[in-house]
Amino acid sequence: MQAQKQKGELLGEIHGKTVTTTIKEITPMGVRMEINDQGQLTGKYNATHMETVSVFQKRDGTSEWETKGIEVTKDGDFIVVNGRGTGKSTGPTTASWEGDVVFMTQSPKLAWLNTTKGWVEGSGDQAKGEFHGKVYAMK
Repeated sequence: MQAQKQKGELLGEIHGKTVTTTIKEITPMGVRMEINDQGQLTGKYNATHMETVSVFQKRDGTSEWETKGIEVTKDGDFIVVNGRGTGKSTGPTTASWEGDVVFMTQSPKLAWLNTTKGWVEGSGDQAKGEFHGKVYAMK
């Protein structure tokens, strides 16, 4: 994938499930949908993870996505995550994706996230409703 050289330290891994998928628009160019996910992030910090991903799935099997998410640690630290990137089909119901993310938090112990740009990559299976991703600090 294009940004392999940009990856730095592994911040965490996310394992999750799709909660809902809403088809927003169908055009000759592709399908626009929103996917709501929930999961767990484990790594430099551990948190529950919820997000809404807006995806434009193109006819050629590629996609563009934008995510807005929140994470909450067991101590109540709240993290907001925004990101965008691209994806591609890897099978009849599977896809891989990659992109940039930024973080915002008021948590003093996680304040380092406010100046960290992230790189995400992962894969998912729509038929199983599961996804797995890794989040890296960008160099």
